[in-house]
Amino acid sequence: MGGQLILIRHGIAEERTPEGDDFYRKLTEAGVEEMNAFLSDIAPLLTEHRNLKIWTSPLVRARQTAELVGEATAVEEIQQQEFLATGDYVAFMEALEQEAEGFTVALVGHEPYMSIWTKELIGAAIPFKKGAVAFFTVDFADDPIGNLEWLVDPGESAKCKHDEADKKHAADKHEGTADCGPCDGEDTLYADIIKEQMAGVQHAYAAYQQDPVEPESAHDLRVTIRQLRALLNFNKANGEEKYYREAGEDWREIATTFGYLRELDVLMEECRELRGLYPAMLAEDGQVMTWLMEERQAEQDSIHELITSGALTERILDAEAATAQYLKSINLDDDQQKKATIKKLEKMKKRLMRKWEEVDFSNHEETHSLRINAKKLRYAATYLAPITGEKDKTVIKEMKKIQTGLGTLCDLDINGNLLLEMAENTEDPELQNHFRILSAHQFKRREAILNDEDD
Repeated sequence: MGGQLILIRHGIAEERTPEGDDFYRKLTEAGVEEMNAFLSDIAPLLTEHRNLKIWTSPLVRARQTAELVGEATAVEEIQQQEFLATGDYVAFMEALEQEAEGFTVALVGHEPYMSIWTKELIGAAIPFKKGAVAFFTVDFADDPIGNLEWLVDPGESAKCKHDEADKKHAADKHEGTADCGPCDGEDTLYADIIKEQMAGVQHAYAAYQQDPVEPESAHDLRVTIRQLRALLNFNKANGEEKYYREAGEDWREIATTFGYLRELDVLMEECRELRGLYPAMLAEDGQVMTWLMEERQAEQDSIHELITSGALTERILDAEAATAQYLKSINLDDDQQKKATIKKLEKMKKRLMRKWEEVDFSNHEETHSLRINAKKLRYAATYLAPITGEKDKTVIKEMKKIQTGLGTLCDLDINGNLLLEMAENTEDPELQNHFRILSAHQFKRREAILNDEDD
């Protein structure tokens, strides 16, 4: 048995106040206008399948949103469901299983329940902005039972999700085939790039949840967030500092959540590569690898708690909201942005090459900082190419080379210090000795590279 399921978070509502009753919070005027415009765009997607039903949380802001959905889709009957207010997934499933084969049900509710239910449906929690709509196909015989077909937010063009021709939007604007006059900061080529990058973060966030054991899933998520932060930093001087700082700090905090997990993955991979030198010490079922795998599992469990509680999803939503405000504050049209981008890229390159000539490679802080700047320049040159007109392949290649070279030095320093910390955190004398031997090897390798020796 199966059908189609549509999850909808209510639109922008009145702010919560200490003296107010959360139940009666209404949609704001702006929230109503935004949802009306958005729903008129995506209504054909919601009514592709017949017999659409609408269920809503009893809370006022959700009921108002459901009524707007009903108006847009010509559905008159709207059923209130208490489980959409309480987040009772079991009750939701029991109600859904009573529906006939081929059902299409739209549910209007709240965060963090929308994200939590998505986790149950497809195995990954996806943050829902206010007004966001996600469409799932459902088959109760499958595990997981759901498959996410699409997710769109107010402000996005739903047609872009389904019309390949719209993929040319960025290029057409650059070539001048579209209207490129003065525009709002959130309706520019730069904003399109940022929004696409945020969508990439959501995709990577879902991929991590579906396979948290795979080292690359945490790595890909952190890289995607770093790319986004680098692109936000690129326009730092052209937007509102308050929103830039808020967005940057939010995204940094999210990436940091996965930092220790990534350090453990890098260290474990290094230990496996050193197994030929220390076969007994680094056997897969030996003390060192067992300790590292248990440490990784503990860290993975800690992250899982953040996800299942909805706390990490809320952080992502906060970061997205701050980013949206930052985009609105940037007063550059596409032509102005192109000139500013080319100028900034050249300035970044000159500054970085000057630091390259001056860096003390034995100083971890300096090499780490230089590596970060090389990444920022590489990401900017790569992802801002639709604005400049082409990728600066020379810069990208040079920055990749610098990043890779410095990465080895940085990883060896981090590994060495991490192993020393682990030696302090265990009371087993033999394991302490193993950690210290491996730590010394990391520092020795780093020193050999600095001295251009064969390690």
